Order: sequence, then C-alpha cells, then structure tokens
Amino acid sequence: MPFHTNHNIRLAAASLLALLLSSYLFANNGHAEELREISKVNGGIRIAASEQVGEVSSVNGGIDIGRNARATSVETVNGGIEIDDGAEIDSAETVNGGIRVDDNVIVRRSLETTNGGIRVGSGSKVGGTIETVNGKITLDNTHVGDSVITTNGDVLIRNGSVIEGDVVFEGRRRSWTRWFNWGNKTPDLVIDADAEVKGDIRLYHEVTLKIAEGARVGDIKRHYRD
Repeated sequence: MPFHTNHNIRLAAASLLALLLSSYLFANNGHAEELREISKVNGGIRIAASEQVGEVSSVNGGIDIGRNARATSVETVNGGIEIDDGAEIDSAETVNGGIRVDDNVIVRRSLETTNGGIRVGSGSKVGGTIETVNGKITLDNTHVGDSVITTNGDVLIRNGSVIEGDVVFEGRRRSWTRWFNWGNKTPDLVIDADAEVKGDIRLYHEVTLKIAEGARVGDIKRHYRD
C-alpha cells in the first residue's frame, strides 16, 4: 500500500479519536457545570425551572427550587425553603424557617427544620424522615419512606398519605418549653380515615389524638407518666 495512503488512514484515525475525546470532555464539562454548587451568606437563592444543580446553601436567606428542577442537598439557617411542583432533591434542611414541598416532588432522603412547619403536597414522595421540633407537619396524599418526628408541633396526615415508619412525638426539653412557653400547648395528631401509619404512634408527652374511624395505624405507645 502506498505511503500516502497509510498516512491518510492514520491521519483520519487520529482526527476521529480527537473528535471523540473532545466530545467526551465537552459532555463532562457540561455535566459538571449543570451540577455546580451554589452558596451564599446573605441573600436568597432561586433555581430556575428545569435547571440541574448540586448542593444549594445559604446562611441568611430563603431558597426556592423551581418546577422540575434538580438539586442535591438544600440547606439554609435563617430562611424558608420552597420546592416547586415536579422537582427532585436529595434533602432539605433549615433551622429558622419552614419547608414547603409542592405536588409530585421527589425527596430522596429527609426534610428537617427546627423552628418552622413542613408542608408536603399531593403525590410527593419523601424517602426518609420528616422532622421538626417546633412547627406543624402537614401531609396531603404523601408517601413517607420512614418516620414522622416532632416535639411540639401538630401533625396532620391527610388524603391517603402513607407513613412507612412511626409517628413520634419526642420528649420536651425543659429549656425549650421555658424559653418559648410551648409547655402549655398540647399538640394534635390528626389522621384521616383513608390515611395509613404502618409503624407505631410513639408519644413521649401528652398529645391530643384525632384519629378518624377507618384510619390504619399501628400501636399507640405512651412513653410518659400521666
């Protein structure tokens, strides 16, 4: 075979290899850009609809994850968190602020807040726990893969919601109740007739039970003295 023919074949092969390599690097760089992490100290963060990002965090500011957007962990200290319809996240956590999850959202792990309520909309799925210390938890046709845990907040389980784990009202810390006067309020546990708690209801202090006839729940276990 003539020299020029071999040279042309080698050149074509090298060009093809370079093209494939550049395409691979471009795809990976694009993916890394899509999954960039976003962090602020002061100010809110808004993730646009259908955008894909990695960790989203703020110290003083709320966070809003847009419709059909994707994120890993979503965290703030002072501010609320809103997860719009159809979004997917790994987890959401705040200290001073509520968490609102709209319809058909997937949360692969947990939702957690200290001072604020948690509301989860219809068709949404939470793979792990939902937990708050001081705030109401409202579940509307929601599937929870683990337990629902609170200390001082009401819990409303409605419209066919299913809890795979327990519903737990943890023991009150004297310092919390003294500072914020929550010791005088008895929280409510409301469970609709078409809702289900596959685990037990564990009470470490007094709770007003409003469990509809027909609701499927486990044992009610009181871990406190009257």
